[in-house]
Amino acid sequence: MLLAASTESNANSASTKDNDGDDDDDDDDEIGPMPPQNNARLDEDEDDEAEEEEDSDNDFDSDVLPVSRQIKLSDHRRTVSALTLDPSGARLISGGRDCTVKLWDFHGMNETFRPFRSIDEPCGGNPIRDLQFSNSGDQFLIASGANQAKLYDREGKMLTEYMKGDMYLRDMKHTKGHISALTCCKWHPNDRSTFLTASLDSSIRIWNVENKRENKVVISVKSKDKGGRTAITAATYSPDGKLIAAIGQDGELRLWGADGPFLKPTHSIERAHMSNSVTSSIAISMDNFSMITRSNDDTLKLWDIRNFKKAVATVSNLPSFYEESNAIFSPNNKLVVTGISVKKDEGVGKLMFYDKSDLSLVKDVEVGNGSVVKVLWNGKINQICASTTDGAVHVFYDDNVSVAGAKFCAGKKAKTRGVDDMAFMEDESKRVIINPHALPMYREDNILTNRGGKRKLSKVRADPIASRKPDRPMTGPGRGGKVGTSLTNHIMKGMIKDTMRDEDPREAILKYADEASANPFWIAPAYKTTQPKAVMAEKVYEDEDEEDRANKKSRPK
Repeated sequence: MLLAASTESNANSASTKDNDGDDDDDDDDEIGPMPPQNNARLDEDEDDEAEEEEDSDNDFDSDVLPVSRQIKLSDHRRTVSALTLDPSGARLISGGRDCTVKLWDFHGMNETFRPFRSIDEPCGGNPIRDLQFSNSGDQFLIASGANQAKLYDREGKMLTEYMKGDMYLRDMKHTKGHISALTCCKWHPNDRSTFLTASLDSSIRIWNVENKRENKVVISVKSKDKGGRTAITAATYSPDGKLIAAIGQDGELRLWGADGPFLKPTHSIERAHMSNSVTSSIAISMDNFSMITRSNDDTLKLWDIRNFKKAVATVSNLPSFYEESNAIFSPNNKLVVTGISVKKDEGVGKLMFYDKSDLSLVKDVEVGNGSVVKVLWNGKINQICASTTDGAVHVFYDDNVSVAGAKFCAGKKAKTRGVDDMAFMEDESKRVIINPHALPMYREDNILTNRGGKRKLSKVRADPIASRKPDRPMTGPGRGGKVGTSLTNHIMKGMIKDTMRDEDPREAILKYADEASANPFWIAPAYKTTQPKAVMAEKVYEDEDEEDRANKKSRPK
């Protein structure tokens, strides 16, 4: 059997070699370039994959709004005035008028919804006006009521503080930084090393991330108002990075090319919003054609950059009480979202959804008590964040059309922690410090918790020493066993001269000699049998002249 098997295997190998030889001969017979591979099929496969990716990215293009469920992140003490999400939607950063910045990680949170880091007063006592994650998500900017922007990494460590300007220079182009409070900051959409800041000093400055000593470009905004200046309340880049849009407190809307020149705007509209009102937000759609502005004159306006003359549509009677209120486009570029403000205890804040084409109302969603200030919509996770004046951030999502983010931590139970886990608590302010006297073995007995404690307490209070009873105040001479003193006695004590230096120390000691010899108490009995009898000198002066000088110094009796 073994022989037969080996014979068959040899035969198969031989036949295989013959076939290989035939193939080699056939290859040698072919002349010219190799026939093309089926590249068309490969291209079709790549197109199919690209279409699948596009389909996966456009899963959120449905008309279903992710507002069916929500979670509430409450850790601020005052109005949350700034929000930013990293591009992946994994981390949220909030800043408020309590001058603090909170960092939230959706993957690290549980149902307690606590931030993993809190930065107390990163800009001194100035409220946070704007926060912006970089396009790569590794850094974020802080714009506050101060005149210096700050750069932090995603873990909350400060990297750079940018230069402030010279407030005594009239021309803003000659200063190296802002001289007044910042209002907003924006990253360049294509260049990760460039960002802009706007300020109340009537200037927009473009910075290089690596150069903190001086801004790269200054856009000095000229106004027709008195003084020739206006506070720049909002500024932004277009999504393609080719335009810079800004609006000031004078109500004029301005456009520049991102590459300059910046001597004057390429396009402008006077009185786009009411003069002396704060236009708190500018946003440009992903098609780079539409723009919306939100103002404290209670209006929301839609503009067409291709026909930049007047507003395409306007929504009035939208209350806005805060200088940080904003309006945004939806990720699918079909809707416009903003929040409304309400007076305290007079209603609930709402999210308003409008159609992008004509600003017709599509839906309104109640958020909660207090006004809605900031709104974010991340297309990656398809979730909406809204900040309110009660110090909370509401994150809306839907179980069917949203992914990760708030869905990940909403159902995550909090871990039961023991005493050994105290060192790993997320909030350091909640850690328990145990000192030795807090343990039962070192704790003193509490009279009130023991049996018969009231009787013991009454006895202790009756004893002035045990109860450490304070001395009674003296209302007259001799009260409370003490002799009272008056202002005259106090003054006379200071006037009477101290004569201790004029006394003879020998005489001061010898006046107690008779009493000490008659009633020995301390030293004399111990040395009575061993020591000779002390003989005192009659005179302490070495010569007669010294005695005469001492008698002259002494006061006559």
